[in-house]
Parts: sequence; C-alpha cells; structure tokens
Amino acid sequence: MKSFKFIAVAMAVVLMAGCATLSRKKAAKTPKKEANAVQRLANNIPLYPKFTYQPDKSFFFESNGVKAGVLVFEGKAKVGDMVNFYKQQMPTYGWTLVSSYQYGDEALLDFNAPNKTCQISIDKKPFSTILTIRTGTKAPEAYTK
Repeated sequence: MKSFKFIAVAMAVVLMAGCATLSRKKAAKTPKKEANAVQRLANNIPLYPKFTYQPDKSFFFESNGVKAGVLVFEGKAKVGDMVNFYKQQMPTYGWTLVSSYQYGDEALLDFNAPNKTCQISIDKKPFSTILTIRTGTKAPEAYTK
C-alpha cells in the first residue's frame, strides 16, 4: 500500500511539472508575437532610444489590411527632447506633422501619412516618462461620409 501511495504522489508531481512546462512554452510565444508587432511598427515609426516596450499596457491588431495599435514604452527622457526627436524623425519615415501640443510635462503630436495616422503622446511621471504611440490605417473615404 505504501508503494502505491508513493507511485501516485510521484505521478502527480510528474504531471504537474509537465503542465508547468506547457504553460511556460505558451507564455514564451506571446512575447515573440508582441515583439513582431513592435518590429513592424519600428519599420515605419521611429522608436525613442532606450525606452522599454510595455506589453501589458499595449495592444496591436492586424486583420484584412486593417492595422491598429496602442503601443506603450517607458524610459527616462525630457519631454522637449522627445518632441524634437519625433518632429525631426517622423518626416524621414513619410509622416507629416498635423498638430503639436506641449504643456509642461505632457506632449501630444499628430501625424498623417497617405493611408495611416499616428498619435504620439508623451507624459513625464515622477520616476519615468511614458511614450504612447497610437497608430492605425485610415478609413476608406466611403466610410467617412
């Protein structure tokens, strides 16, 4: 009887270890998918240097030619330096500045490209700066009327 209990406990431990391994494999795939979304974004929007992607605060959707995303990054930088960076860099990626707002520790920049829009918000917090990039494809003219 003691050997039966030992075998039952040993099997339970092996099964739990197998489940933990499966869940780790599943979790490992998610960051790769998110990293691909960030990489696609970086192909047409410059990312501010030394800022860290925050996947738990971000969202990216792509289906049937529609792309939309809210990608959040965190780091340390002055708001004015970041505003200047985006005003200088975005045109080299094909974006046109539509509007710009900066007041104290906040900034909001809106850009357009032929078939897409981008809004960049910068918010200085006590210990870090939050960079939020909202981008998406424009609606066809038929939808906007």
